[in-house]
Amino acid sequence: MTPDIPLNLKLRNKKDREVAFAQDIIVTELYKFFPEAIIHGGTGIWRCYQGNRFSEDVDVYIKRDDKKIEEFFKSLENKGFKIIKKRLKENSLYSGLEFNGIETKFEATFQNKKPFFKKYETANSFFINVYTLTPEDLIIEKVETYLSRKKIRDLYDIAFLINYIENKELVKSYLKNLIEKFEKPIDEKNLASIIILGVIPNYSQLLTEIKRWAR
Repeated sequence: MTPDIPLNLKLRNKKDREVAFAQDIIVTELYKFFPEAIIHGGTGIWRCYQGNRFSEDVDVYIKRDDKKIEEFFKSLENKGFKIIKKRLKENSLYSGLEFNGIETKFEATFQNKKPFFKKYETANSFFINVYTLTPEDLIIEKVETYLSRKKIRDLYDIAFLINYIENKELVKSYLKNLIEKFEKPIDEKNLASIIILGVIPNYSQLLTEIKRWAR
């Protein structure tokens, strides 16, 4: 693999830099209250695996603790965040946040997952220790997500993550299932707005890469 470009050099768009900075505060505060939190989804890929796709959401797995959840949101307010929305369900939490006029989302699922220790790159290209998922587990999630919502970002993430797989057998059946049930993404044109650097592949190129790897 080629050397990774530091995130502070990748982020040329001012809004993206501001969202990334807000995410860093969210993650830092999160681990004060939920030290076993697991970051996953697009932000987990972008920050922990030096991905090239921007993600506005912070998605995590945590154990449900209503008192700590309230303390966490209070800490965000003390840091200057406005809580635009907050919806707590039995198995999940959704929130919309605003920081210095920039909006982002924080979503938590109350599930036990196997943590994978990794470095998280901040907007200033410092690194902090976090938990995320293995590349294999992220791919399994992304395959299930793509098949349910058909969004190009999930297909892009799968094609990116296959370069990090260490145990092919763990994901091969999932990738073959993706190939067998594949339908075109419903939002291919949106990929251009969330790729940070480089060319914008089309869905056919991404699928070809996945097929080549899954043989």
